[in-house]
Amino acid sequence: MRASAVVVLAAVVAGLAGGCAAVSKEAYDRDMAGMKQQQDWLEEQKKGLDAQYAQCQGKLKISQDALQACTRDYQAASDELASTRKALEQCTTTRGSGAKELAACQIDRDKVANEAARLKAERDRLQAELGPLRDRLTKYENNIKAVRERLQKLVDGGKLRVKIANGFLVIEVSSDILFDLNKSDIKPTAKPVLQELATALAELPDRRFQVAGHTDNTGPAELNWRLSTARAVAVVEEIVKGGVNPATLSAGGYGPYLPVAANDSDDGRKKNRRVEFLLLPDLGDLFDLAK
Repeated sequence: MRASAVVVLAAVVAGLAGGCAAVSKEAYDRDMAGMKQQQDWLEEQKKGLDAQYAQCQGKLKISQDALQACTRDYQAASDELASTRKALEQCTTTRGSGAKELAACQIDRDKVANEAARLKAERDRLQAELGPLRDRLTKYENNIKAVRERLQKLVDGGKLRVKIANGFLVIEVSSDILFDLNKSDIKPTAKPVLQELATALAELPDRRFQVAGHTDNTGPAELNWRLSTARAVAVVEEIVKGGVNPATLSAGGYGPYLPVAANDSDDGRKKNRRVEFLLLPDLGDLFDLAK
């Protein structure tokens, strides 16, 4: 069984430039430190989820291989037991000088029967262990499928893109649709798009999403970082107005540090200016799978 494991949603937003209001160096440094701390925390969360999901998939693969090997050994033992029983029947018919052979056959039969019983018990144990793993991975895959189905109308309309990245479900919206250049105020024309998205996400009240803003590399990186965060927060506030439970949302900015294309062309920079919604898996389930 293949695990997509795990799925999550990132929203990424774009590039900051001039027109910034002057701030004191102390306030600026404090804001930058906060942004850096938030990025580090989000990166650690993502790394932890990647590692947990990979570990779960590895454990499932090992268990499946062990089950297959156990099944083969059990079949071989069963075949050997049948052969031994046949030999025993032949020994029984010869009797007389074959008494010692009969005793030896009985001993061999008992050994094979015991080994077959041991292998069957091991196979049953592995099957019982694989059950919960399959169920949890299937649940995560079904969550991803449900989100994609609810968003298909927006995807077909070209308003957003849904993809799987590093085992997570990611809903991507171009920041050029949502914001004017170097601004963090949502365009009036973009609000219906976010309302449609909010309606779809509100139908998944038990799912958690992270909204992440991304920019291109135009302008100072530290200002892009602040712009990407401000855009992520603006999107979160807008979809909360649309009915999404705020307890299921988080916001973060990555500035220009996680590009999806080269920044050496207008098209590449446009792709990097984005907001992503990352579908976060249930951490409790992932930690249980890793035990």
